[in-house]
Amino acid sequence: MLPGYHMNKKHWNTIKLDGSIPEGEIQRMIDHSFALVIKGLSRKVREGMEVRHGREALYGGQN
Repeated sequence: MLPGYHMNKKHWNTIKLDGSIPEGEIQRMIDHSFALVIKGLSRKVREGMEVRHGREALYGGQN
């Protein structure tokens, strides 16, 4: 994993999909990023997404 070369290096990473990072770790990073985005949304927007997509789809049983 490398710092994102094109964005804020604190919040973005560049990963090479060359097999050096296990698939489970890549999925964990994606899930973590998604959770941060959802958490940052307003309550109204989150609730709308819950109605539209379902809580399980948004939170994966974690909330």
